[in-house]
Amino acid sequence: MNTKEALQLLKSYLENFAMHPLFLKELASLLKNELKGKESRFFKLLVTQLKNIQDFGIMVHTVDSNEKIQGLDGHYYSIHFTQSQFNIRFLIHISNDNAVYFLSAFYERGGKKATDYSQYTSVLPSRLKDMEENYNE
Repeated sequence: MNTKEALQLLKSYLENFAMHPLFLKELASLLKNELKGKESRFFKLLVTQLKNIQDFGIMVHTVDSNEKIQGLDGHYYSIHFTQSQFNIRFLIHISNDNAVYFLSAFYERGGKKATDYSQYTSVLPSRLKDMEENYNE
């Protein structure tokens, strides 16, 4: 699967969700680099996690090693895509009315503090605010 095909398939999976432009850039970079040649395995996990997000909403942290991010407003979550060949995280916000905002995507290297999601938590509120402002315009 080439990158263009992967991005088209990804678009069809994510079309019902709100995504920050930087999330899209981060995800495109992951597909070109860390996920190159592993797209089909990643997309299988992606479909499962998107279904989990839709089915569980704000309780998504109770399934598949997903986590509620501590220290914020209680509506930010880390969605985990892991296999032996990759370890991807999506950081999202789910509102009380189950509106989902995809805010950040990155590759998490095991045991590396520099690549865990704690370095991304400071940008999440500003990315969410950007999206809410654009939605309200």
